[in-house]
This record gives sequence, C-alpha cells and structure tokens, in this order.
Amino acid sequence: MKKLCLVLITVIVGFSVFAQPQKGYVYLKNGTILKGKYQYTADLSKLQIESSGNLWIFQADEIDRVTSKKDQLDKTFEEQTWNSPFLLRTEIGVLAGNSGNSQSAPFSFSTALNYTIIPKLSVGAGIGLEFLKETYLPAFINIEYKLRDSWSTPYIFLKTGYEVPLEESNEIYNDVQPYYYDYYMPWPYPDNYNQNLDTKGGFMINPGIGYHRMFSSGFGMSFAFGYQFHRLHYKGENDYGLDIDYNRLTVKIGIVFN
Repeated sequence: MKKLCLVLITVIVGFSVFAQPQKGYVYLKNGTILKGKYQYTADLSKLQIESSGNLWIFQADEIDRVTSKKDQLDKTFEEQTWNSPFLLRTEIGVLAGNSGNSQSAPFSFSTALNYTIIPKLSVGAGIGLEFLKETYLPAFINIEYKLRDSWSTPYIFLKTGYEVPLEESNEIYNDVQPYYYDYYMPWPYPDNYNQNLDTKGGFMINPGIGYHRMFSSGFGMSFAFGYQFHRLHYKGENDYGLDIDYNRLTVKIGIVFN
C-alpha cells in the first residue's frame, strides 16, 4: 500500500512539475537555437526541451524567447522586408499558344528588380530573352502587388514594355498578306509580297497572377501564369510593312532574392 501511494504521489508531482509539451523553437540568450518539444514547469522557473534525441533543462533566465515555426518565418520575413525593400525575381518558362501555330511554345526568360514603395506594392524594371521567329529582348516595367505581407502569398503583376529585336528576320514572309488584300480576290499580290523584311520589334503587355514562398529571409521561389500580347512589326521596301500579333499564355517558374 505504501509503495502504491508513493507511485501515485510521484505521478501527481511529475504532472504538476511540467506543463503540456509543445513544438517550436527555443532561443537561448547565448545565441543557441533548439528545435523540438518543450514544456515549462508549473512555476515557470524552468524549461525542458527534447531535441534530436537529447533532453535539456534550462533556467527561465537563460531563455531569450520561445516561438513556433510559423511565427519565426513570419518574423524573419517582416524584418527582411523592412530592412531590404528590393526584390529580384528571375523567371523561366514558355509562351504557350495554339498547337497549330508556328512557334507553339517558345522559351522565355526574364529578370526584374523591384522596389517596395508601400507595403505589398512594388514597382521596378526588367529585361529578358524570348525566342520567337527571331530572338527578342523584352524591356519592360514591372508592377507587383502581394495579397498579404507574409512569407507565403499570392500576388498579381503587370509587365508592359517593348520587344527589342536582336537579329534580322529569319525567313521570307510569303504566307502573310497585307490587310488590304483579300485572299480570294483575283488580282495578283504586290511585288514586295515575297521578300525579306527588317525586324522592328513591338509593344508587349503581360498581366497575370502568381504565388511565391520565401524559404528564408533572402531566398524563395514563385510560380506564375498570365496572358501576354505583343505586336511585332516588320518593314520592307517601298514603305511596305507587316504586323504580326502574338496572343500567348505565359507559364513561368521563378527564383526570388530579397
């Protein structure tokens, strides 16, 4: 009977000494950070933490703070946001179009540097490479708005600028007629219908939505898709001109540096 009472007293004291365990990070004043299950004594004078198979007990005055994983990530992100208003996003992807079109899904690369002007809203500029019938360098203004100021958030964006040609026309455009000619009309096409044209580039606009997640205060990844329109202008002899419009779905994955 005495042994049973002793066991009951030990169990009661044991449960009263330590509170219910929780998972999180324990920051010591000496700079050490421990991750694991922690629990305070009933009088809050000590903290026990189980981490990587080891068990430690610390005095309360040795503890700097205790936090959950999500709280720590949010805190780190907020500190970095205020300390560094710049955000560099580098993306690769495709410009997906109709499968019957020439260049149905050309490769696209871009990088943009943004500056946060107010919380959640940043404005910047960028350049890239797009491999259409010719190679182009898109130079654009980039506007991004985050739906929440957090380490993990959806965002909307708008890119608008100009497609700068990096090479001459790669083919003779004999399959596109001037807008004032009807394919079924009996008169012949003009002499400059089959000719090499000079590339002049053209206007582009790309709105869309995305999602990005920061894995640390300075590094993250993103995924985005949107709609891109750009009109490429070609010029030939005798004031002959030709415009080709591209309507594409952009699908891109990116790396974020903050």
